[in-house]
Amino acid sequence: MSRGDAADAATLAPDDAFAVLANETRFEIVRALWELYEPDDPANVVKFADLYDGDTAVTFSELYDRVGYGDTGNFNYHIEQLTDHFVRRTDSGYELTEAGFEIARAVIAGTVSERPSIDTAEIDATCPRCDAPVVVSYENHHVKVSCSQCLGIWQNAAGDEGVLFTFAFPPAGLSHRTPDEAFHATLAYNFNRIRSFIHGVCPDCSSVVEGSLDICEPHEPGGRGGCPDCHRRHRIEVSTVCNRCKSVARGPLTIAIFAHPTLISFLHDHGAVHHFASWETFHLAQTVSEDVVDTDPVRIRLTVPCDDDRLQLTLDESLEVVDAITKLSVDG
Repeated sequence: MSRGDAADAATLAPDDAFAVLANETRFEIVRALWELYEPDDPANVVKFADLYDGDTAVTFSELYDRVGYGDTGNFNYHIEQLTDHFVRRTDSGYELTEAGFEIARAVIAGTVSERPSIDTAEIDATCPRCDAPVVVSYENHHVKVSCSQCLGIWQNAAGDEGVLFTFAFPPAGLSHRTPDEAFHATLAYNFNRIRSFIHGVCPDCSSVVEGSLDICEPHEPGGRGGCPDCHRRHRIEVSTVCNRCKSVARGPLTIAIFAHPTLISFLHDHGAVHHFASWETFHLAQTVSEDVVDTDPVRIRLTVPCDDDRLQLTLDESLEVVDAITKLSVDG
């Protein structure tokens, strides 16, 4: 089968996919093809686009020797079980399909084999609420960032413990990074995922995502921590969910609007260097005020201060900006 035949590959049901990969030999074939793959080869850069004549597939004999299986007949059977789903056959041999690459990446990234951790460490960042030093830790594939003094942005139901944020982060991201570097890498990784969700595309499977707003009606955050009803300091939270692969992004609406071109233009006009996937964005988001103007239809006004000016954005339920006003004085 040539590379152009990829679209003809049969779709594999989830249960069948797990069954195929449960066999140790088949999984070793996927791993071997991953290890033999050369990403710098120009033919692999546009691997499935037929723009190069080169065929970089691995021959049967090379793959057989690599895996170290003792029976060529059975080995061929295992390859056939993978073919069209996780492995593609070309004129020269075998290579991974995109699904095969995803399986290999999951293992290489350590999401199913490693349990690294970071002991709680103070980093070079200050809390957007009280300016105290920020501390970071890593456990169960999540980076937890907290204030060393206050209860942060989200609190538990008892109101006695809180965080600034908790984000998923693949274990491989900790390699060769200090706690400070892991902190900034976590923000870049997750904010870029959030940007994809905002644009309606699941960053994991590319499916359509559905968004909704969670508005806390009796919102009354206390001086020490969050609201006793929603356990957070921000009143409005946006949730985007992929119903196909179940990926989800959830967080303050104030962060989501920092990817909007109207706001980016406003900050640029005021000489502010704005990088969405950054700690600065998280900091700036905490300065934004939020008001529910109407509930039928939903209208939410967010006010963003910058120097002596402020930008008022009115959003509908789908997060579309329906009105934008720049005021020249915070006090005006």
